[in-house]
Amino acid sequence: MGTAAKGRTQINKLLVLSQEQALPLRILRDAGGAKAEFGVVVGLFEEWVVLAELREGVLRDGYVAFRASSIKRAWVFDTFIGFVRDNNQWPPRSPFLTADLSDPEQLIRAALDAADVISLYREDKHPEQLLIGIPVRWSKKHLWLFTINEHGQWETFLDRFRLRDITRIGFDGGYERAVSATAGPMPEAVPEKDNRGRKVKLPSTHLGPVTSDQPSSSR
Repeated sequence: MGTAAKGRTQINKLLVLSQEQALPLRILRDAGGAKAEFGVVVGLFEEWVVLAELREGVLRDGYVAFRASSIKRAWVFDTFIGFVRDNNQWPPRSPFLTADLSDPEQLIRAALDAADVISLYREDKHPEQLLIGIPVRWSKKHLWLFTINEHGQWETFLDRFRLRDITRIGFDGGYERAVSATAGPMPEAVPEKDNRGRKVKLPSTHLGPVTSDQPSSSR
């Protein structure tokens, strides 16, 4: 592992290099405390970075997107590069067909085209919490997640997220796949109340996992 890239310019150059040359990185983030990410950059957007995640820097394990502003340092992490290339589908590819995914709603919608469920994090407000499920309602500033609980069961309420609070999105990883397989398909009967007991106005006809009557917006 070489010298750390610090500062926005150095970090951005290293992120671009990772994407162009499939270089594994170790990225240190400040998001409700220090967090380390390992992976190869497969998407760079104005506010978001998408990694093909490498568990412990070694094995491919789905994808993760996080806010670029949370990155404090980054290093090339090529200690195990020979093993990584020989034991994973390489180089990793972007899971997205859309080129511009500039806000969390667009990212989440694109992630759901590549995976059955997503994991959402609000690390600045709830550092230790992640929730896994499928968004069933959108507004200009919020989404409502039909969540799978810690027992592998679909919840009896919806969790409301402010889009601007979302700091990390995971999908198609081993844990998400295991949770999805344990819970089974999303029930057709969607809860009508959120985690605060407030009634949620759901679409009259449920056409899929993500529905909206608002234009896409990150605010």
